[in-house]
Amino acid sequence: MISSAVSLTCQEIFVKVSQPIILTSFQASIIVLIMRNPVNRLEISQSKSRVISRPRFIRLNLAKTVFVFALLVAISLACNLPGRLPSSSSNSRPQNEQPAKSLPTSTQPPLTPTIPPTPTPLPATRIQSGERACLDGDWDQAISEYQSAYQASAQPDIQAAALLGIGRTQQLAGNPQKAAESLNKLIQDYPQSTDLPSAYFSLGQAYMALERYSDAAEAFLNYMALRPGVVDAYILNLRGDALQAAGQFAEATNDYRAALQSPSFLDPTVVEIKIARTHALAGDYQTAIALYDEIYNQSTSDYTKAQMDFFKGQAFTALGQMDKAYAAYLDAVDNFPTSYDTYQGLIALVEANVPVDELNRGIVDYYAGQYGVALAAFDRYFQAGGAQLATARYYNGLTLRALGGYEDALKEWDKVIRNFPEDRLWDEAWEQKAYTQWSFMGEYDKSIKTLLDFVTSVPNHPRAGEFLFDAATVAERNGQLGMAADLFERVAREYPGYEKASRALFLSGICSFRKGDYEKSYTTFRSVLANANTFSERSSAYLWQGKAQAAMGDMEAAKAAWEQAAGIDPTGYYSERARDILRGLQPFSPPPAYDLAIDLNAEKAQAIEWMIATFDLQTAGDLSSPGPLMAEPRFIRGTELWRLGLFEEARMEFENLRKSLENDPANSFRLVNHLLDLGMYRSAILAARQILNLAGLDDASSMNAPIYFNHIRFGLYYSELIIPSAQKYNLHPLFLLSLIRQESAFEGFVRSTAGARGLMQIVPATGQEIAAGLNWPPDYTDDDLYRPLVSIVLGSDYLANWRDRLDGDLYAALAAYNAGPGNATEWQKIANGDPDLFLEVIRFEETRNYIRGVYEIFNLYRRIYSRAP
Repeated sequence: MISSAVSLTCQEIFVKVSQPIILTSFQASIIVLIMRNPVNRLEISQSKSRVISRPRFIRLNLAKTVFVFALLVAISLACNLPGRLPSSSSNSRPQNEQPAKSLPTSTQPPLTPTIPPTPTPLPATRIQSGERACLDGDWDQAISEYQSAYQASAQPDIQAAALLGIGRTQQLAGNPQKAAESLNKLIQDYPQSTDLPSAYFSLGQAYMALERYSDAAEAFLNYMALRPGVVDAYILNLRGDALQAAGQFAEATNDYRAALQSPSFLDPTVVEIKIARTHALAGDYQTAIALYDEIYNQSTSDYTKAQMDFFKGQAFTALGQMDKAYAAYLDAVDNFPTSYDTYQGLIALVEANVPVDELNRGIVDYYAGQYGVALAAFDRYFQAGGAQLATARYYNGLTLRALGGYEDALKEWDKVIRNFPEDRLWDEAWEQKAYTQWSFMGEYDKSIKTLLDFVTSVPNHPRAGEFLFDAATVAERNGQLGMAADLFERVAREYPGYEKASRALFLSGICSFRKGDYEKSYTTFRSVLANANTFSERSSAYLWQGKAQAAMGDMEAAKAAWEQAAGIDPTGYYSERARDILRGLQPFSPPPAYDLAIDLNAEKAQAIEWMIATFDLQTAGDLSSPGPLMAEPRFIRGTELWRLGLFEEARMEFENLRKSLENDPANSFRLVNHLLDLGMYRSAILAARQILNLAGLDDASSMNAPIYFNHIRFGLYYSELIIPSAQKYNLHPLFLLSLIRQESAFEGFVRSTAGARGLMQIVPATGQEIAAGLNWPPDYTDDDLYRPLVSIVLGSDYLANWRDRLDGDLYAALAAYNAGPGNATEWQKIANGDPDLFLEVIRFEETRNYIRGVYEIFNLYRRIYSRAP
């Protein structure tokens, strides 16, 4: 079917280009590939268990930036077709158009139009496409777009922008030499370009990678000369690194000190350490030592203090003041045993035959993983009659366990338990003994006895409730469900002040349910309900009360309980799960049809009207532009840093600004729009949420806010990558979007404390394994995980692999993704096909919260984008 647009003459198209254009999916796909922010409509049909995505048509309200391109496309559609389709109605022909003359029947060609040639995008559009591809981490596509723009345009600004894009992308792709060549060409051939400052900055980065440090320092200086006073602190810090590496120590120190004087959110301690280190590298050890002492005294971090001790030791060694060097190393050994720098200092002490307290030496070696030498140190301590026997026995036990000597470890902790009841490590000894018995030795009954003996001997100890909870947990792990149910119930009854008392009562009901004692389970969940303090606790109690009633065959009562659960905590996990049960839906059931066609510009206009009415902003000025924020230093710095590719630094600036606007709806709204334009989605989501908070809208009522806010909070970011990957791996797009929002909130540069990276938060070891299996991307490195294109493919592959290996169980697949496939497999066996039970038998709170979070987000995505079939 040809759209009505092709029945227009070329002249008429010029009149109608301001109207929406309806294109076939084939024609539109050409445009989507080169549009930065395509708006598309996908109609989804479900066939059995497989989700089939079939693009029908795409409606594009083209922005001004692609106005001319739209015109060319429309002309191409109208003017390159050899014939016209006959109209089904005379009213469909323009008033002044004459009917086309028909050829004789024997010679008239079939009325099938030829496919129009692919239109060539304008160079400016190529630049936009290159920027989008670069943001996606698609280096080859980005470079191709930039090169096409450069070759197709004679405009200096387009050519300069293309060279900047090529240089930046080459640098990101690990080709600093090629990056430097492109950037230098820009600088030499286009000295008047507005892209010159950015070119100098990126050139500095390329030179750093090439170890041309003096050249890098000069490039950074040239940037600051062209953009003075904007982000000086950040550039001076980088320039200081370049100068230090070049051996220009005095200049480096000056830049670091200047960085500290300029406004920024750099960590001042990190910069101060750099200054001290630069003095040491320059041979000015006395100044370096004084600075190390100053940092040591100001810091509250044991790791920083240990590091300063180590640096001082090195400096004193360089001065030949060995007594002071050893004193610095000993301070770290005695006070900061867990730090790696402490272990480095210990090595220096041992090599110099400096006497070290054997207890502290053993502890440092233990934390460094040097178990054999740690054991020897503890033995020497015992032989010498050391006074801190409780500490020595405790750590000796840990060391023996690490070496596989479990029985000997238990004996050490028993000595602490019998002989040192007042010691700070006494309860720790009990805990390690019980943990070793069940986790390392498989002696569950003995572990339970150890924990219960502790509770019996000191029932009023601050940790008695915790140990009783642990005893119940060990019983549950060992399949002793009746005992576990009783012990969990004891926790709630005997230690109601314990932080997990309500959880213990809930788990008592779960254990009874698993045991098949549904009557007792029902009674327990009624008790949970009576003692519930939160909406989540109440809705979970009703949900499981209903499951117990259903197991007993009383479906009417079960439905009534689920209806109660569904209404208590809208958008909360247990309410949403109860609602799905009532509808007969399996977890993560997709909507029968959904629509990803959104027009944020039109929605923004509606949101502005709501903002004005809700917050009485008639005199607030234009809300659609940054307005007063453009004079805000954090706004200026954040924008510049983002455009330079310093994403973490930009995030710090914008997050500080966002939090300062928590009570300012107008400027929060302005900030939302700016962050969206930049592609800083996580901060945009948070800023949108704080506007809804100011309006008094919780998660449930915010669904009634203007749709603009929900399309931001639950956005379709990176959909050009997510949708193809979802189709390839048979994962629903809304499910994949939900997982990414839970993992990273669409912040592609983020890194977790555990080392997970990128949109889908993949740890490097797993990333290497997946990439090796796919044999993609070429020349894979851990940094590729920051590329959205790579992250989405690798994450989807891993998730789909474990979904398939776990029989299509999405709860288990998510658990495998978060907690590892071994744990997921074990929990799946326990749950025996019950997704609700699977969630509750997960032993890691983080993983339970993770699955609940993805579920809640998915249901919101489903609600926002679902359309009636």
